[in-house]
Parts: sequence; C-alpha cells; structure tokens
Amino acid sequence: MEMQTKKVLVVGGGMAGLVSAASMARQGLDVTLIEKNEKCGGLVNSFTREGFLFDGGTRAIENAGMILPMLRELDIDLEMLRSRISLGIEKDIIHVETDDSLLDYEQQLKRMYPDSQEDVDRVIAVIQDMKRHMNVLFGSGSPFFKDPKRDRWYFITGLIPWLFRLIGTILAIIRMQVPVEDFLEKTIKNRSLNDIISQHFFTKTPAFFAMSYFALYIDYYYPKGGVGQLSAKIAEAILDAGGKVLTNTDICAVDIAGKTLTDQHDVTYAYDRLVWAADLKQLYRIADYTATPPGTQKRIAQEKSRILASRGAESVFTVFIAVDQDPQVFRNISYGHFFYTPSREGLQDIQKGELDKILRNWDKVSKTEILDWTDRFCRFNTFELSIPALNDPATAPPGKTGIIASFLMNHALVKHVYESGWYEEYMEYLRKKVIEILDSTIYPGLKGHGIFSFTASPLTIENRVRSSEGAIVGWSFDQTIPVEGGMVNMKKAVKTAFPQVYKAGQWAGSPAGLPTCILTAKLVADMVRKELA
Repeated sequence: MEMQTKKVLVVGGGMAGLVSAASMARQGLDVTLIEKNEKCGGLVNSFTREGFLFDGGTRAIENAGMILPMLRELDIDLEMLRSRISLGIEKDIIHVETDDSLLDYEQQLKRMYPDSQEDVDRVIAVIQDMKRHMNVLFGSGSPFFKDPKRDRWYFITGLIPWLFRLIGTILAIIRMQVPVEDFLEKTIKNRSLNDIISQHFFTKTPAFFAMSYFALYIDYYYPKGGVGQLSAKIAEAILDAGGKVLTNTDICAVDIAGKTLTDQHDVTYAYDRLVWAADLKQLYRIADYTATPPGTQKRIAQEKSRILASRGAESVFTVFIAVDQDPQVFRNISYGHFFYTPSREGLQDIQKGELDKILRNWDKVSKTEILDWTDRFCRFNTFELSIPALNDPATAPPGKTGIIASFLMNHALVKHVYESGWYEEYMEYLRKKVIEILDSTIYPGLKGHGIFSFTASPLTIENRVRSSEGAIVGWSFDQTIPVEGGMVNMKKAVKTAFPQVYKAGQWAGSPAGLPTCILTAKLVADMVRKELA
C-alpha cells in the first residue's frame, strides 16, 4: 500500500519517458507522465499529410534484441515488420539480408576503391569483431528486459556465461573509444574510403559504436502503421496500468527542496521521485535549488555548469517528398531503408574544415559562398532514404509513394542563416537541391512526378521537441561529455545531483540512441521501485 501513495512524475514523453513510466506503472507506482506537446513520442513519431504517412524522426526501430523483449514485458501487442536495409554508392547497390551480407559490403567497397583492397580487408575484420561484441550486449543472450518469472531457466544457466563474455566486450569498448575518424585514419590510407564509411555518423562518434553499426542493419523493424505507433502503444500501456498521461503541459519551474513542478498554467504537481526524460539543459535552467543544503547546492552548481556549457550533436535536415509513382518503381532499386551516397569521393574537408571556416567568418562570407558550399555538401553527402510504403503499403495512397530524404546537418549553420534573415530561402534552396540530386542520380525522373514536398531543419527539431541544438542523439562527441556513465556503466548515467531526481534518455549517457533511451528508462524504473518499496 505504501508504494501506491508515493507519487512519481516523469517529464518528457519521448521513448525514455514512455518506457520508464510504463514500467513503473506496471510495478504499482503512482506515475504521471507529463509531455509538452499534443502527442507523446518525441523523435519517435509519425504524421500524415494528404494521405501520405511520414515518420518525423526515427525512420525504423533498430535493435530488436532490446525492443521486442521490452514490448513483451509491457504486454504490448504491436505488429513489427522487418525493415530491410540497402547500401548504395553511386550506381552500386547492395541489400543487407543476413550476416553474410557483410561480404557483399566488402565487395562493394573493393569495387569502389580497387586500389585499397588491404584497407577494406582491415575495416571488414574490425566490423566483424564489433558485430560479435554487439551481439553480447544486445543479442538474444543479453539479460536486458528478460523477466525472471517468464525466463527463470536463463537466469540459472545463461547469465554467468554472458557475464564472462561481457568482460571481453567491455575491454573492446574501452580500446575503441577513440573517434571513428581517427581510428579509420590509422587503419586505412584512402581518405574517400574513410569518408564513405564514417560520414553518416556524427562527428567523433566513438569507433566502437560506429564500427559495430553494421550488426544492427539486419535487426531493423518497422511498426505497422508507422514508427509513431510504438509511442502510441506505450502511452496506452501506461494508462492500462493505472498511470496518467498529461499532454499539452509544459513544465516551467522545478522546486527541488519543495519537490514540486509548475506548468505554464501555474498548476503545481508534487512528487516523491522525479524522472527527467526531457532536454537536460531545460531542467538546469528552470530548477530552483536555493533551499537545499550547501553541499547539495555546490554539487548541483558544478553539474549545472558542465551541462549548460555543453552542446548537442549534429542534427538532421529532412525533405519529405510525395510522388505519383508506384512503390514498385522504388522497390526495384532498394529496400525501404536506404543509405545512399551519390559520389564515391566523399565529403573530404567540406563537412568539417570548410564549414568551420564559414562559421568563424560568418560576417565576411557572402550568401553565394554559402550556397556554393551547400551545393557541394549535398552532392558528396550520404543520404538516409526512407520509403514507408515499401515496409507498409498502407502508408501511402494506392499507386503513390512517400519518400523521406535526410542527412546530418550542423545546427549552428542553420541558426546563423535564420538570424541573418534568409532561413525560408535557404530551406527552399535545400529542398530543390536534394530533389535535383536524387533525380539526377538514383531516382531518374523524380522531379517530374512530384505531388508536394516540404522540409524540416535542425531548428524544426529544436522547436518541436525542445532538444538542444536540435540534437537527435544527445551530446556532441566533439567535446568532453558532461554526464557520467556510458555503455560500460549506465547505472551512473541515470543519477543527478538533485535529491530524488533521476534522468533518462538521450541526454543521460553517451553514446545515445534508442537502445540508450530504453536502457536508462529501465534502470531508473527499477531504482525508483526499490527506493519506494
């Protein structure tokens, strides 16, 4: 009975907030999830326009080894469709279907870079090794989201062998903490080959995370009805378990000593435990901790200084395109999730050196120079192309297709453009440029079949989700990460200097992503339950 009298508030209705609230509600806690937008989901969302369904953030659900057990634990019935991956460089396209597809990737790279055969061999060997370690962390043998009541035999016979394998994986993670660009520079000589492998990852992504990513390509799923169905189903699970979900509720103040939150309508909510699953900078901006003990104030002030001085990783620019072409036209080219690079040359210094120079000298750089840079940035970049109708035909009108084309983009650049007064012009330039490139390379005739198209920028993400710098994977790797905890020790990641306050989600640890959001959500739910038991 005591557990039911304790109130837990979860702020932020993205994946971490949803999973933590659902887990605690099922454990008998009095949980209220608070979300500032009309719908929960954060970056795991879908929307429709003129009969076309588009996914506004995550394009598919990776890491079924963690997602599917989580759905089972929460008793969520959601049909998950296999989302196959294709990889393309210029006209050379391969399809990832099994573990053996790594051999196809090896041959693709050797066809593209015939003078770099030994470099490719070294890279493939590393990817192979990292696939094994990823299987230890998130494969079927992993204990994450295994329920002792349902799978007691595993905890008797499987857990100890897994722990021994985990030791080797932890050592590999420690060895591979260097930025992927630096690792590849030491591993291969061809700069273009380096770019083709690394440029669709965030700047200075840890090599372990980047080089293990191929292992996830055969583990992508697409929820029937769109990615947003995952968020909607978990929100329903919270309500079914007796929890509450408040939307259109923006928390504007946190009284740490008084253990209360206040929203935009001056409504106050009391808590015994608070889980902050929203943007971490916002918490430190609005929290009043002046009535806490001096030692606590000191620790909070130190943590606040680190958090507010740090920035999020690169964001994403997206063009949503509707065409009057049958999905089969695109099925003949790739699967529904397609990583495509129009040129084997790669970005070289365009993404980093040239952009840094532009940002440092913004007031001296002309609009023409910025557009010229943007043209080359688009042409040599790597696109993530998603075609929902190739996974679920009901996501587009019959005989028509929706395409989502995106690539990584620097938030500071877009913000400078906005402050300079030509944001809409720049978005229009980018929209036309992306469609032009796809039309002249992988999708001939695309321009002539357009019904409508529109864009979303890093500022769109920042404003809608309130994610600092429009980040989609938390903290930038191009700095000292301001929070404790990583893949080796996620239990540290969920703690804060605020008494009775936890954090979960992409800002809690590093590297971040959907698995980190779910893992931190599960950890914080278990910790809160034990504290309030």
